[in-house]
This record gives sequence, C-alpha cells and structure tokens, in this order.
Amino acid sequence: MFRILTIFLLLCLGVLTACQQDAATKPLVVSTIKPVQALVYAVAGGKDSPLEVTQLLPDGASPHHYALKPSDMRMLENAKVVFRIGSGLETFLDKPLANLSAQQRVITLADATGIQHLHARAEHKHDDHSEDLHLWLNPDNAIVMSRAIAAALGEADPAHKADYLANAEQLIQNISATDAQIHQQLAPLSGKPYLSFHDAWQHFDTHYGLNFAGAVTLDVSRLPGARHVQDIRHIIEEKQAICLFREPQFAPAMVKTLVEGSNIQLGELDPLGMSLPLDKNTYITLLKTAADSFQQCLH
Repeated sequence: MFRILTIFLLLCLGVLTACQQDAATKPLVVSTIKPVQALVYAVAGGKDSPLEVTQLLPDGASPHHYALKPSDMRMLENAKVVFRIGSGLETFLDKPLANLSAQQRVITLADATGIQHLHARAEHKHDDHSEDLHLWLNPDNAIVMSRAIAAALGEADPAHKADYLANAEQLIQNISATDAQIHQQLAPLSGKPYLSFHDAWQHFDTHYGLNFAGAVTLDVSRLPGARHVQDIRHIIEEKQAICLFREPQFAPAMVKTLVEGSNIQLGELDPLGMSLPLDKNTYITLLKTAADSFQQCLH
C-alpha cells in the first residue's frame, strides 16, 4: 500500500512539474490597455492560448499619466511582443520600449496599414498635428488591428500561426456583424447633439454619424467652482444638447450639480471598457455597451 501511494505521488509530482514547465515556457505577450488586450486575447485564443497574454495597465489607470512600477519593467523586459496604440497615447512607454532588446518586438497599432486617422478636435488639440488616438472606437480600425495582431503573433510563434489567423478572421466576422447592428441602432439618433466631459468618442461618433456638440472641461479631482458651474450650464443651453456623458471617474453627484435646472439627460461612457470581464467577446461588448448608452441617453 505504501509503495502504491509513493508511485501515485511521484506521478502527480511529475504531472505538476510538467504543467509548471509548460506555463513557464509560454511566450509572454503584453498589451498596454484593455481594448488592446481584448483584441490580442481573442486573436491569441483566449484562455486556451499557447501564449501568456497580459495587460500592462491595471483597469482604471490612465494611459496618459501612468507611472511604471519595477514589476511592470520586469514584465516588459520578459515580453516577446508588446502591443500598444501609439506614442501619443502611452507616452510614458517611449523610453522603456526603446531600451528593450533587439529580439523583442514592439507593435504600434496606430502604424498598421489601413488605420483610419483623425485629427484631434479643435478644443483638444495640443498643436496642429495632434491626433485622436482613441482609434479602437472605430470598428474598422479594430479589424485592421486584429489582422496586424495575428501577423505579429504568427511571427513570434510560427507553430500556431494558422490558429492566430483563424481566430482573427472569426473576431473580424463578429466585429463586422456587430458594426452592422449598431449602424441600424444609432441611425435614428444622428441629428441629436450630445456633450461629453472627455472628447474620446470622435472615432465612434464619426463612424456612426452621431452629432457631437462639444466637450466641457471638468477636473475630476475637485468640485467645480460657482463660475465654472455657470460656464458649463451656459454651454449646455447654447448647444441645446440632449445628453451629457460622463466617464466612470466622475462622481455622479458632482455631475448632477452641474446640470440642475436643465433638461439635459445624463449618460455614462467608458472608452477603455474598464469594468468589462476579459473574454473573447470583450471588444464586442465594449462596442455594444457604448451603443446602448448613446441610444438610452439620446432617445
């Protein structure tokens, strides 16, 4: 009996060791933000992927102001491939990525052939060449990104190249079907103006023909003063907007204070999909959630 138990334990140990070795040898692929992670995760094969797909920025962190921790640097140094949108969005990564080894690949998705680029709207331009890098909010750009991701993963892991290409084509079919549904859903709302606190939705509202009336500035870290409240209320009246969208970082109570006495509806949009669980449909869910928010607030 003791001998049988010993053999059983040795077999279990062997299986456990093999699993640990397999996990340790999976090539590491790093994505910067949730929308990129969503596309990479789906193309890589989800939870059954032969790759270890990891998101660099935690949900809720701003890609504009993030500070890398030592653990983040180690992750980047161990990555076989790093996917990001572009320098204008994840600017904090410029120097760290420049110091990676020649064997590591950095894929800047904004540079993929076929991406539809838009200049930042007037009130959010830093200079005459500022670009709106919320590229993923146009489904056509997400399709281009998916193909670029499949190509990069295939080069990094040639043994599974066919799988990545097949996964990308399935994802693209899903994106295209969702895009067609959203076009129908939002078409009746094209003439209804909306305002936002953060002009992140140009790629989405341009693609679907929605009427962006303007952005109002608001510091999320402090309550607005009386003069600022008055200015924002004036913008709301002047633009005759039907809806004002906030993002999750803005407290609902603060926003309600700004719109008291007006007829404007309040909605919420999250361009990063921070609260969405990660699965093969996360990007699709991000699009549908945004479309539903626009419909509910503008209807």
